[in-house]
Amino acid sequence: MGPVNYLLLVLGMLYLVVWYMRQTPMQNFLDYCCWSKKRASDMSPISSVGQGEEMDRLYNILYSPRVSFDGAVRALPTLDRQGFENAEEIHSLIIDLPGAEPSSAYLEVVMIGDPIDTPAWRAKIKNNIASERVAPPRSLQDIGGHWIWNSNCQWIPYQEGQGLRLSGLFNAIPNLLGSKPSKVSLRIRYQTPITSMLGSQKFIGGENGLAFTYTLSEGLIALRNDPTPVLDKAQSYALSATLNGHFLQPKRKGE
Repeated sequence: MGPVNYLLLVLGMLYLVVWYMRQTPMQNFLDYCCWSKKRASDMSPISSVGQGEEMDRLYNILYSPRVSFDGAVRALPTLDRQGFENAEEIHSLIIDLPGAEPSSAYLEVVMIGDPIDTPAWRAKIKNNIASERVAPPRSLQDIGGHWIWNSNCQWIPYQEGQGLRLSGLFNAIPNLLGSKPSKVSLRIRYQTPITSMLGSQKFIGGENGLAFTYTLSEGLIALRNDPTPVLDKAQSYALSATLNGHFLQPKRKGE
């Protein structure tokens, strides 16, 4: 193979890499939506349902909340020969709401996690007739209110977009929650003025919004059509200009 062929091969590989990297959700939408050039040869009428579905797809791309967790593995003392065990802990959660304004955004948060249930643990110890070591119970429970109460609101940095950013820590609560969670499941129902006026769906992602689950070992997983029976029973916390509106008021750094 001569030098020219090698050059053509390298250029071809570079083209494939660039082509692959440009296939973002927005680029895919622009390539295949009903008014795209790739579908221009099909001049048949587009149903109103099809148009609505494509607009919903566009809204989901533009306004889907961005979720990120932070956590670490911590060594905890035990009574066995090893003397310790590695426990996963989730420290914090950040929710970015693209396009959100304090005066017009509407958000519902449903959240469950598995921190140590201190009252249940004490009850188990009290009823422990065999005097054996009682492992702390970590059943899934409602933690959305605790997170919202300690959350902060800021504007999304201009380099990352426009909208509101909610961030909060998962803290142990004396006599109630004995640890940070190792697993969190979350449902977000988010509505912007433009989606409520023009879209066929009430919330970004559909009637039930968007759902996620997170652990350190598995990372963030989107729950698309998966059943969420425990999450469905948890309390929903609504935030808007008229409902708990102070949680959507951006604070300046240092406040």
